[in-house]
Amino acid sequence: MTTTAEELDNDSPAHPGEHHDHGPTDTFYFKIFLILVAITALEVSTYFWSSWFGKDSYKVAVPVLLIMMVVKFGLIASFFMHLRFDRRILTRVFYFGLGLALAVYIVAMSVMNIWTDNGNTRFNDPPPNAQPTTTIEGGAGG
Repeated sequence: MTTTAEELDNDSPAHPGEHHDHGPTDTFYFKIFLILVAITALEVSTYFWSSWFGKDSYKVAVPVLLIMMVVKFGLIASFFMHLRFDRRILTRVFYFGLGLALAVYIVAMSVMNIWTDNGNTRFNDPPPNAQPTTTIEGGAGG
């Protein structure tokens, strides 16, 4: 079996003559970068939505921010972390770890009653029977 010079890739000093697939071009990565910049600019603009669209704009901004977060994560993980070009088992391991971390986060938030408003307006106040920890002695010089 003979190979021509076009089929060989001699840029590997450890294994000269092997063929390497280098993936996307720099132009492709630059396009992904510009998409990420545009999404980030839209995310930052949500800060001003209440003055532009009214006080109830947060009802739209929060779901839009969550969707943009997922899209950005997918683009970064797929292309810049090279998950799109790795073997499927490595991608599955990564997403399993991500799902497990998300589940732990949701459980931790649920334990701390983050999801419900229990009406407690004095969350950081000391208990009613708390004793002061410092005392001030009266009188100067004595």
